[in-house]
Amino acid sequence: MKKFLSAAFAAVMMISVTSCSETSVDSTSVDGQTTTATSVPVTQEAAENITEPLSVPVAMVDGDINMEKAMSYQTDIDALLASFEAKTIDPTKPVSENSNEDTIAVFEFLRSIYGDQILTAQQMKNDDCLEDIAYYDNTGDMPAMKGFDFNNCTGSYISETMVDEAIEWHNESGGLVTFTWHWNVPRDIDDPDMGHAFYQEDIINWNQINAVTPGTKEYRQVIHDIDVIASKLQKLESAGVTVLFRPLHEASGSWFWWGVHNKSSVENQVFQKLWYIIFDRIENYHKLTNIIWVWNGQTKHCMVHPNSYDIAGIDYYGEANDHSSKLDQYNKLNSMNADSGKMLALTECGCIPDPDECKETGAMWLYYMLWNGEFLCETSGGGAILTNLSGTPRLNTERMTVEMLQSYFNSDNIVTYSDLPDRFTEGKEFPSKLKVWEYFKIE
Repeated sequence: MKKFLSAAFAAVMMISVTSCSETSVDSTSVDGQTTTATSVPVTQEAAENITEPLSVPVAMVDGDINMEKAMSYQTDIDALLASFEAKTIDPTKPVSENSNEDTIAVFEFLRSIYGDQILTAQQMKNDDCLEDIAYYDNTGDMPAMKGFDFNNCTGSYISETMVDEAIEWHNESGGLVTFTWHWNVPRDIDDPDMGHAFYQEDIINWNQINAVTPGTKEYRQVIHDIDVIASKLQKLESAGVTVLFRPLHEASGSWFWWGVHNKSSVENQVFQKLWYIIFDRIENYHKLTNIIWVWNGQTKHCMVHPNSYDIAGIDYYGEANDHSSKLDQYNKLNSMNADSGKMLALTECGCIPDPDECKETGAMWLYYMLWNGEFLCETSGGGAILTNLSGTPRLNTERMTVEMLQSYFNSDNIVTYSDLPDRFTEGKEFPSKLKVWEYFKIE
């Protein structure tokens, strides 16, 4: 098996944390009206075991975000933009001024392979991690990076399983981590009993422009939710996990509440204001040290300052058997980022691009991330991954044959888990779930 050579780095400092387990509701008044925000509280037992994060801890009260404290900090977008303009755009360094040693090591590794090799990545469906077995069973290897989601960290249903799974993946195996955020907001800002959603079609009463307008209920909810996610990023930070963070993804479309819905979205710069508020709170208020920023706006109408992101991404699904290099998508993304020199990634896809064709055409993505479910495995009508009696997922051969997957994973043009430098994986091993699967596997 090929092995990518990398310079040696200092050892990773690991700090243990404990998970949160209960849900709390914080009702407060905005302009004389009541708004409700939910988050994951910290139990007394958990609080006694949490190690201080490297960044500024998110202020909590009664297990939820301290909204009085949170609202005392307001993003001055004009001042933020002025600070960006005052800095030289340098794509060889993280845009974060807080980056810890581990984050710099991950960033430098990404820069070292960019243009030469493509990092393999897979979005996880849930904490069963059946995708791991699908890859290992067919190739004896795994993708170098796993994709997780903050989907259930805000909203009606609260779960930290993906945060915990990311920590386990990092601590046990040393693999890389990326997180997206399907941002659940109240379907009706005036009625918390209506539940939460991220698809615009499921939302009844949530004003997009209000979400970036101080003094509104939507804005207060936005600040609350950003700080909830900051607390999850701090949990990852305390565990030594660097996160390629991809908020507000696929904003070029109107399907998500933060996307470009109409002319008003563009004129009011909804995406840009949301992006800058998230960036400012994460970087300048909470001072997270473990973030590599991934912009996935996908259109010139959602462009933000290059000093607020490290990687530009685009999502593309296409036909079920389209394993092309996606050169047209690469060129589209490059045209929006050519002046900044940012690394370009295929941040979601429905088919793995042929790594050899990528090399031939020059579409050398930093990484591709295959989506979960049917894009890798056979699934039921309800979307569940189908397995045989030994728990082995069945590869979806309508999208990818076993021979094709093996060929891709043996290509010198990609980086799999086994190719990661010792800096990340020395003394670590494949996930323990694979050992359990192998023990019970029926030949």
